[in-house]
Amino acid sequence: MKKILDFLYPPRCQLCGSDQGLHLSNQLCMACVADLRFNKAACQICAEPLGFESSESGFQSKICGQCTKSPPVFDSCWSAFVYAQPLEWMIQQLKFNAKLNIAPLLSRLMEEGLPPSLYKEMRPDVIIPMPLHNRRLKQRGFNQSHLIIKPIAKKINLPIDLNSCVRVRDTEHQTGKNAHQRTLNIKNAFEFINRNNYQHVLIFDDVVTTGSSISELSKTLKKEGVKRVDVWCLARAEKIN
Repeated sequence: MKKILDFLYPPRCQLCGSDQGLHLSNQLCMACVADLRFNKAACQICAEPLGFESSESGFQSKICGQCTKSPPVFDSCWSAFVYAQPLEWMIQQLKFNAKLNIAPLLSRLMEEGLPPSLYKEMRPDVIIPMPLHNRRLKQRGFNQSHLIIKPIAKKINLPIDLNSCVRVRDTEHQTGKNAHQRTLNIKNAFEFINRNNYQHVLIFDDVVTTGSSISELSKTLKKEGVKRVDVWCLARAEKIN
């Protein structure tokens, strides 16, 4: 049946519509995959794109100026991609236009770039997707971070906790705010209501811009006794003022 359907309705790239050179279960063509910006040259602590490629000598000790001066409250952050087109469009279509069919594709893209060392050498106790306030969750109908990380969590056998950490403040959208405004906007936004003896928590967020949200959530977790907090995100934005 699948062969008949593929013949009658050949699969096409979700971005450009091409039916040639399809990849990732026939969802993206190789040309569009090539347009994605993998976050290879990034700060090893906060994952901020550094704007240069790794040297051929293999020198990997890259830490941004901000993390050198003032290390973040979370212990590490890893990002698969730089937040840029065409990935930016895909994420926005999922979040703001409820194009739920894009979520599995974003999961596959992230999975392809996920180094096994991130979850094999120091396995977290649990994954906590970035919480949404109840009003926004009802308005949107889903938590995009949960949709993206769920298939990956199942594959690497890590539990997801959607209930222990909640967003208690209905904050304004962070879009359009500078780093200082984002920090003020997200202050005291989270509450850890059920600790469950977690020692090592992995936060997942779809996009990290300035890091204010993941920092505030990490602060909440550590205040309640969590010893280590790591962060994964699908995309990391380049530095904004």
